[in-house]
Amino acid sequence: MAQVLSNRTVVRDGWHNMCSDLCFWRDTFWLVYDRTSAHTAPDGVIVLLRSADLRRWDEVAVFRTPNDARDAKLAATDDELFVFCADSRYEPIAGRKRQIIYPYVFVSDDGYSWSAPTGILDRNYWLWRVRVHDGVFYCAEKGGELLSSQDGRNWTFVSRIPDGEGATPQELQEARELDHRTTPRFNEADVIFRPDGELWCVSRTREPDQHSLLYTSIPPYKEWSCVDLETLIHCPALCESGGKVYAAGRRDPTAPWIPQHSPAGNTGIFLLGRDGVTPVFALPSDGDAAYPGLLSLEADRLIISYYSQHAYLSGVVEGEKRHLPHMERWGALRRDAPPPGYELSHFKTGPADIFVAEVDLAAENVEASF
Repeated sequence: MAQVLSNRTVVRDGWHNMCSDLCFWRDTFWLVYDRTSAHTAPDGVIVLLRSADLRRWDEVAVFRTPNDARDAKLAATDDELFVFCADSRYEPIAGRKRQIIYPYVFVSDDGYSWSAPTGILDRNYWLWRVRVHDGVFYCAEKGGELLSSQDGRNWTFVSRIPDGEGATPQELQEARELDHRTTPRFNEADVIFRPDGELWCVSRTREPDQHSLLYTSIPPYKEWSCVDLETLIHCPALCESGGKVYAAGRRDPTAPWIPQHSPAGNTGIFLLGRDGVTPVFALPSDGDAAYPGLLSLEADRLIISYYSQHAYLSGVVEGEKRHLPHMERWGALRRDAPPPGYELSHFKTGPADIFVAEVDLAAENVEASF
């Protein structure tokens, strides 16, 4: 049974902090997350923290884009650290407000002095999670294309991952002018390279059951096979540890789960195989939550960052639960005008904290599990 070795609250400042990522570069842990007034508020900035021991964290930088900076992800080479994010705004298109995305990157050679925000790629290319393999950057962006880059700044098309559902490349590009989501069968995704060179990609879908899908491809990564994992995993983060692949992300808290000593929250860790996933551990979390960073520095040990509102929803920490009219106005910026009496969910407007946990995947002393 997996055992939590530590679980620390890294950020608790009353903001709606969300969507973290984590990496280890130059003997230092680096953590990014979005800091915003609410999940729906167009005032997001990206915050970068560093730590030598996962216990004490220092704020290193705050990144801004022209509008709303969100969904930051980290990537690193030997020489440079990269922060990728999306700049979001809403425009009236074809009779409705639509989210328009432009991707940006910030680059540093020491983690402290950073470049100005640099726009990369075209409209509605949303670089989700970027990985570096053999010196090359790869990303399964939210529209369903596998992209690669030699320097993290200039990107090229490798292949289309999901089935185009009969659409031509031109039709897909026309759809991208309107929306970053070009198919319901692909959304938030991560990739991992296996020892034999095979590439695995796990993607959330927007179909009714929102099952995650596992796509696999062998070099040169032009053709893809697909397996339905029959499990909801929002914002999957993939990591290898001890020769096994693990996926973490937001799970369906109403779905069956394995027995564990601590409450099974909605941030789940799964063992990923070619034919499906097996539950491993669910961290304490509730409300608007999960969207983790995941890494492993030794076999059978995972380090995970995530966000959650469980401290507020449980009453342990007092949180704001009143009707907030300004949230209504921000919500209207992100969608068509809400109906009379409509109030945004507290799960999307209340404060949320950032956590970092260490998990032993092969714990022998199950009584010590917390």
